[in-house]
Amino acid sequence: MENEVNTSGLRLLIITGEGPANDDIRRLEGAARQRGHLPSVVPWNELSVALDDRGPRLCAGGVPLEVDGIIHQMSTDALDGLVILGAVEEDVPHLNSVDAVLRSADKFATHVRLVAHGVPTPPTAFCPNDDELRLFARDYGYPVVLKQPDGARGAEVTLAREESELFAKAASIRGRGTPLLVQRFVAEAAGINHRVIVVGGKFVAAVEQTGGRPGDFRSNGPGDVCRPVTLTEEEIEIVERTARAAELDLMSADLLRSEDGPVILETNSFPAFGGFDHVDLCAHVLDVIERKVREHVPLVLPQSPSSEELLVAEVEEELAIQSGKGSLAASAVRDASASGGEGPLSAST
Repeated sequence: MENEVNTSGLRLLIITGEGPANDDIRRLEGAARQRGHLPSVVPWNELSVALDDRGPRLCAGGVPLEVDGIIHQMSTDALDGLVILGAVEEDVPHLNSVDAVLRSADKFATHVRLVAHGVPTPPTAFCPNDDELRLFARDYGYPVVLKQPDGARGAEVTLAREESELFAKAASIRGRGTPLLVQRFVAEAAGINHRVIVVGGKFVAAVEQTGGRPGDFRSNGPGDVCRPVTLTEEEIEIVERTARAAELDLMSADLLRSEDGPVILETNSFPAFGGFDHVDLCAHVLDVIERKVREHVPLVLPQSPSSEELLVAEVEEELAIQSGKGSLAASAVRDASASGGEGPLSAST
């Protein structure tokens, strides 16, 4: 097709957190090179954005970068990096959008979004005070889960088995300056979590995570045991709907099997590849960025005219003025002739 974009040899920018790239990024970089692309791995804090009459330009070392597509690993631990991405995301195809990443990092905002799109989640409340906390904990029934909205890998997630424990643990979380969520405990799924990956809106793979810490109800932290698992058709439909609701091109989600059916606990915008050795995640990621580049319509910004263009415009404007004078004179003669009198302008031959 005449307008089809060639997606071989793409200049791909892979943006990481500060410090050396991890194994997942190195695998992705190697897979991109095997496809004939030209990947560059750059920490977000080594990038900048320059604004001029041509619009925002992504730079490294003060030099503008020529980029066809962006894959990034940033979240709320790299807010300045997300600002940089946000400046160019309208013009450069990328995975994932800044808005989707920020929403995914906020557990409560994620729940609000998922519920609005019909995705089942455990009953959850945002409680800024103990009175509300007490009411919801009693409604959900002990034990209840307490967590902070922006925790990761099980951090700041605890179980309160009675009211006295509820307030003590809530105070501990709030003492760190973080808000508080209370959530119904899915007891029948305790210790078992299903981490699923969706790329480009399509389910790719799932693993079952079993808690590796004795007596710990969590199953998404260090030491967990992962093994491939098969999802049901209902679960696949739910996780794909989750990705659409979250608007994440690249997503992992935690799914629990409750007695009422599957529920989604949270989403993540750049899933760790560990535990998914049975599937080629890099191939799926590259397929999506290639498609986004192929389908992308570049943003056309108005360009400042050159001095030569300005000169041509001035000449054309002067000719139009002279032509307009002649037209006005001829029109006046016609008007005068039609009225039998003399017009305000006389024509000369």
